[in-house]
Amino acid sequence: MPSESTRLPTAPGPEPYRVLGALPQLLRFGRDPISVAGKLFERYGPLASIVRAPARIMSPGGRAVVLANGPELNREILTEHNRYRMFALPGTFYPEDHELSNGSKVPFRARPERLRPIRRTLTGLFHVNGDEHRRHRRLLQPAFHKTRIDAYRDDMVTLTEKMLDEWHHGQLRDVHADMTELTLRIATKTLFGEDAGERGVALARMMQQWLVTMFSPGMLLRLDLKRLPYARWLDLTRAIDEETVAILRDKQARIADAKHVGADMLSMLVAARDEDGSALDDDELVGHTGVIFAAGHETSTNALAWTLFLLAEHPGAANDLVDELEGLLKGDAPTIEQLGKLPLLDGVVKESMRLLPPVPLHPRVVGEDTELGGHFLPANTELFLSIFHMHHDPAIFDEPGRFLPARWSRIKPSIFEYNPFSAGPRMCIGAAFATMEIKIALAMLLQRFRVELPPRARVDRRVAITMAPRDGLPMRIRPPDRAWRSGPRGSRGNVRELLELPS
Repeated sequence: MPSESTRLPTAPGPEPYRVLGALPQLLRFGRDPISVAGKLFERYGPLASIVRAPARIMSPGGRAVVLANGPELNREILTEHNRYRMFALPGTFYPEDHELSNGSKVPFRARPERLRPIRRTLTGLFHVNGDEHRRHRRLLQPAFHKTRIDAYRDDMVTLTEKMLDEWHHGQLRDVHADMTELTLRIATKTLFGEDAGERGVALARMMQQWLVTMFSPGMLLRLDLKRLPYARWLDLTRAIDEETVAILRDKQARIADAKHVGADMLSMLVAARDEDGSALDDDELVGHTGVIFAAGHETSTNALAWTLFLLAEHPGAANDLVDELEGLLKGDAPTIEQLGKLPLLDGVVKESMRLLPPVPLHPRVVGEDTELGGHFLPANTELFLSIFHMHHDPAIFDEPGRFLPARWSRIKPSIFEYNPFSAGPRMCIGAAFATMEIKIALAMLLQRFRVELPPRARVDRRVAITMAPRDGLPMRIRPPDRAWRSGPRGSRGNVRELLELPS
């Protein structure tokens, strides 16, 4: 292994610039990580350094940044979870210990009292490791048991019906915004419960704005000045922390008074007890609330939007799906039992998340000096596992750039070849919830409406943690007339670079 003085991964990659070092390549990766990763894999192989120089993107102690691709690397990274660990999300904005204890001497840097809420808001399954992660997951698991998830079906149906009642034939709507509102409402109802009401919705909207601000380019300038994004983000963090604690106190009081645990997730987390009787403390409850909301709401939104985009571009698949839905459901919302009897719907959702995975790159940090794929990786190397490129590997999927939902009736890739929800001990705890939510929304929507892209609509991708339509997804609302083939088609935009779409 390399000497202590080198301490860089041996994975190949481009050399740094003489004056600017790693910065230009990191900026390119930040603007378009999928394209940059693809070029690096093509040139250097399945394990590639973003740049052969010290660099970091998310981890406060990051030493270098490496990209990984392929089932074998996927298997090792996702099963060796003590070696390949999670770090604070996002480490770039996460307060370091010296900032919390002493403040910063840099002018206009945030003072400790402004930084402390970040630690609490970002505590959760994305941050903890080892025994602590196992304990947290054990306490959270009952809230995501199949019987509990199935019980959320009626809320999902009611809220989807309410959204669709606002749609009218001929409207031009931003369907991504509609899916955002729908999943926000579902997340609010299932996470906070009926008693939180509009207060829960208001908190959810703050969380949504917090996520948007977090990944804005202006956040790179970490100065606590009133009009800068970082200052606004700190304000939102404090407000979210205070409001979450207030709702949490209300839940705790209701449980203590009534000796009854509500059906919402937060009530179940408050009441959860480990084998020794220990519970999640306030910091952990606040952190898990934010993580559950962000993970569930954002990924489901984008999966729904991309699926509607793909169906609008593939009229044959859309008509086949509507035939299946109407043949079994007769215009009704699906029951839990019926969801298991819709194989083409299952294939459409799987194929959409294969082609355009809501989380295209899964981040990790190397916990100790190790060897991966024949290359040395020092501790604190940031590692990004590209789910997108594995899902587009022709060795795993025939014609990987094409939208072919029927393929899922004859293929069964391993969990390390297809994993939009990750795999191993870190597999998304809400995968079953998200899948049910997506299927219910699609089944109801497609029986009532046909969606149509405007002629030459521009659809660009934006990739931060998740991949979303950059400027929304405008679609014309039509009656369910099976006229998918007659509608104007042919979108523009850089999402086409990722797919083989009809011309």
